Amino acid sequence: MTWDGVRDRLARLAKRRDARSVFGASAHGFRLASPLTERDVEAVEEQFGAPLPEPYRNFLVEVGAGGAGPGYGLLGFGRSGRRWEFAADDRRGGDRVDLRTEFPHRELFHHAEWPDFTKIPQERRPELTRSLDARDEADTHGTLPLCHSGCGHYDLLVVTGPDRGALWFDGEASDGGIGPQADDHGRMTFDRWYLGWLAEVEAEVGRPKPGSRHTAWSWSRR
Repeated sequence: MTWDGVRDRLARLAKRRDARSVFGASAHGFRLASPLTERDVEAVEEQFGAPLPEPYRNFLVEVGAGGAGPGYGLLGFGRSGRRWEFAADDRRGGDRVDLRTEFPHRELFHHAEWPDFTKIPQERRPELTRSLDARDEADTHGTLPLCHSGCGHYDLLVVTGPDRGALWFDGEASDGGIGPQADDHGRMTFDRWYLGWLAEVEAEVGRPKPGSRHTAWSWSRR
């Protein structure tokens, strides 16, 4: 029952002009891709070699395969010919998603430092950069980059490994490391992450603007 009414709530937000100022709304417009079928999800799991965590799996079937969500919106699965791809953006190509390798981490960690390129001959830099990029990508194998949160940061869903089902934050672009997300209930799960974002957006849209003569209202009565 977790996902009952979510599409309707997003449809209401999509119609509100004041919702356009919400961070990331210009990218997704509070619109969702069509849901996947049960057979689609089974094909995805077989191709990628891992069962998806249940809250996320149910979302794909009951709500949508991508679109409206935290950051610039949910990245997701799509068909390319006879195969499925994870349609990540340019910074995290979907062809590099590896769910067959377990994500080994349980606590905050940082990528190893990059060398001082000013001390490396120009002709060696491209090859070294590719090698280091591959090394850094390997640190997040076993996860799906659910959304781009801005400034090169990503929210990751752990699919395989000891922290399966948990949400992590990749803040390496600003030297913040990669670490688990948590709330009052412990490690963040996909359903709490997504529904928490939706509730925050509804509260933000319903909050009176400075100088407004309107009083606060309950979204459930709107």
